[in-house]
Amino acid sequence: MSPGARPLRLLVLTLAVATFLSACAAIPTTGPVVAGRKVSADPREGVFQVLPDGPVAGASAEGIVTGFLRAAAGFGDDHQVARSFLTPQRRLSWQPEASVAVYPNESSLQLKTVRGHATSASSLRSAGGPDGSAANGWTPPETATVTVRTPIDARIDADGRYRLADPGETVTTTFDLIKYDGQWRISSLSDGILVTAADFDLTFRPFPVYFTDVAGHYLVPDVHWFAVSRDEPGSPELPTVLVRVLLEGPPAWMKGAVTTGAPAGTVMGLSAVVVSGDVATVDLNDRVRSASTRQRQLLLSQLQATLRQLSTIGAVQITVRRLAFDVPAGSSDSSDPSDPSLQPTVDPVVDGRPVVIDSKGQLARLSGHTLKPVKGVTGLAVPGANRPAVSSDGSSAYAVLNGDRSKLLLQLPGTKAVTLVKGDTLSAPSFDPQGWVWTSPAANSGWVYAASLDSDIVKVRAPWLKHMQVVGLRLSRDGSRAVVAVRYRGQAHLFLTGVVRGTDGQARPRLLTQPIGLIPDLQTVKDVAWVDEDQVVVLGRRSSDRDERPWVVQIGGTITPATVVSGAESIAAGNGESSLMAGTPNGIQVRSGALWVKVSSARWPAFPG
Repeated sequence: MSPGARPLRLLVLTLAVATFLSACAAIPTTGPVVAGRKVSADPREGVFQVLPDGPVAGASAEGIVTGFLRAAAGFGDDHQVARSFLTPQRRLSWQPEASVAVYPNESSLQLKTVRGHATSASSLRSAGGPDGSAANGWTPPETATVTVRTPIDARIDADGRYRLADPGETVTTTFDLIKYDGQWRISSLSDGILVTAADFDLTFRPFPVYFTDVAGHYLVPDVHWFAVSRDEPGSPELPTVLVRVLLEGPPAWMKGAVTTGAPAGTVMGLSAVVVSGDVATVDLNDRVRSASTRQRQLLLSQLQATLRQLSTIGAVQITVRRLAFDVPAGSSDSSDPSDPSLQPTVDPVVDGRPVVIDSKGQLARLSGHTLKPVKGVTGLAVPGANRPAVSSDGSSAYAVLNGDRSKLLLQLPGTKAVTLVKGDTLSAPSFDPQGWVWTSPAANSGWVYAASLDSDIVKVRAPWLKHMQVVGLRLSRDGSRAVVAVRYRGQAHLFLTGVVRGTDGQARPRLLTQPIGLIPDLQTVKDVAWVDEDQVVVLGRRSSDRDERPWVVQIGGTITPATVVSGAESIAAGNGESSLMAGTPNGIQVRSGALWVKVSSARWPAFPG
């Protein structure tokens, strides 16, 4: 990839292009309008610009390296201050955004220095000396090599994808320095930067890029992390980066589970997204003209949801070769742009009243401190009923496990309860929005169950699960992803996988894709649940902590601990982190700030899905 193609490379528009697209901003935006992620403020809010110091005169080689590492967190003016620590030849070619490694703090750095004198032609040229010799009494300049080694917390690649470091993972990087006009400067270093965890929290923010489920009913996020500089509020860089990542398509683990409205080969026709007023213009190449009506609608929806996270963008329009691109508001089946089938849902909201098992072993809904029995499902009040579930719409179907978890029972209100699945120590049932209810035997053989009243039980292939013990399996609220908690050889793991479905009109599940891991140092696990479109909560213990507690995990992002809940046996979440709910043998507790408060003597809380 050339330096100009780097997603985070500073993007420069010519005045002529900017002037032309300002005129294009008057073109009306058509197609279904989809709101972006709900935010209380611009993602830049709360971001403090790191203002680093430049090189100190007379600083040692190690002092220059440590000063450079501090300055690398300052993203203003394309890392102008950090570049001042480099020799003139290296300043222009260094690519800081090639990768980011996040390390704990400066005290974790281990530096080792070796000093010498320049002998190579390139080193001599870097110091301004004659090519390859020390003729005419010229003294070769001093050189030094500083090696830096540190443990790391995470890595972010050039596309902004965040990966937690494995336990004990370290990074080692080498800096070659040379005395330049009597001052040490860095003449050779790897592309990319190291930043402390504190500086990362100050300067980076997560931005979901949206794809759609295969049916086009939901927008599905893929989270990326980018640095945001408050001193450049009008910069076109971030919108451009987001669109380029979107057009590159979903990551490997999501392929087959989600799709995009952009036909293969669709790329940006111009070098940047241009924002005029509050309208973002995305110019694409001719490949997008092959998109069907529905694909065009979905692509516009994806772009709107992705770009309207930014408070500077209120509308999005697509052009092709700087000419308006037609995105019909309807289809052959519907000309109503408000038709739900044309507008994918972002971050589905669930009923905030969880289903629980009351003291009589019956299903009830919990609203505040009040329990209200669920009518028409008494067939589920079997001895020892546990781990209830309710369909994604919140009322059309209910399920429970029997006392020894050998049966999954389902009942539609007012009908007879049926046993859908039989197995050995089944995991808690989980409904997807397509109407399937999922579970897995604890001792896994490379597949999980998906069942519905309208179809035979499906054994959904998951070869990577073979020989693992499944603790929890939960479908996302868009039905295109699943989070799976397992134990394997004495170690706990939390995996995220895509759900690949057939094209038979029933959204019949076929395969769970090769997963990604979410918590590398998870030691124990009891339960897992979805919090919203890009967060899950897991009840377990990490190697860095001696207690089991809920951990809120952003998919493709950071992990936040919650306060320990004494005796917690299950965890649930409604809409967002503030809705966390823990089940214990003595009752249900809800999160209230940093505390947990008992609200009911019932057990096993579960929100729709």
